[in-house]
Amino acid sequence: MTSDPAEFQRRVAGFLGRDPLRHTVMSTVLVHEIAGPTIAREPSYFASVHTDDVVGVAMRSAGRGVWLGQLPIDAVPLLVTRFAELLPQIDDVHGTEAVAGPFAAAWSALRGRAYHADHGARLYRLGPMRPPLAPPGWARPATAADIEISGRWLAEMARELDDAHLAMSEKGIRARIEAGRLWLWEDDGQPVSLTAHQVPVGGWGRIGPVFTPRAARGHGYASALVAEVSRRLRETGAEVCLYADIDNPTSNKIYRAIGFEAVIDEAHYAFE
Repeated sequence: MTSDPAEFQRRVAGFLGRDPLRHTVMSTVLVHEIAGPTIAREPSYFASVHTDDVVGVAMRSAGRGVWLGQLPIDAVPLLVTRFAELLPQIDDVHGTEAVAGPFAAAWSALRGRAYHADHGARLYRLGPMRPPLAPPGWARPATAADIEISGRWLAEMARELDDAHLAMSEKGIRARIEAGRLWLWEDDGQPVSLTAHQVPVGGWGRIGPVFTPRAARGHGYASALVAEVSRRLRETGAEVCLYADIDNPTSNKIYRAIGFEAVIDEAHYAFE
């Protein structure tokens, strides 16, 4: 266990490289953490599980829950113990059902906190792309003039999905805009949909978040915007992936229609 992302990256680079798509979340967190802590007052913790070599990884990035990567099931009790030694509490755990369920049960038993299944996520990879019929308007990079509306929409998305982590500070939005990683679909001079993408790592660029305000839904704006940003990522040589809420039939339908193929489902358990 370490709170040094650079040390952790050196230790597990070979392991992550064997399945960079499966570990896209961890890889992008490491890039951001090495560039500078997301929340300076609170460290992140990274865990690697070893036999003769690395056989599993997990992390708790600052201000968030525990994320479990590829991991042997018999490592879960030790991980629970080690995280509990370092953290007064965690609010949730993500991972495949095979490891997230046992982790939640063990944490609950150790800490005396009840837990429940929350929104699971499905990881998709883009296969042959099938661009949707374009709605009115066009995709464009967000600019500094879009900071206010982007912040408002992301806060609205966080409330709608009951996930405070989706909201983003003005500083975070500005950084994404300056890096060219936040995009809008504009129709008749007005922004109507938003998406962003992470820094491509290990050959994969991950799209998200994706949000269209209620008044603008049903016109195909999000589909067209995701397709356009995906096309541009592929032009840079990156493959494209994204996550969708398993319980949201609309988002799963539109991503599949574009050409995204399901890879793996991840469970999410929240502690009460």
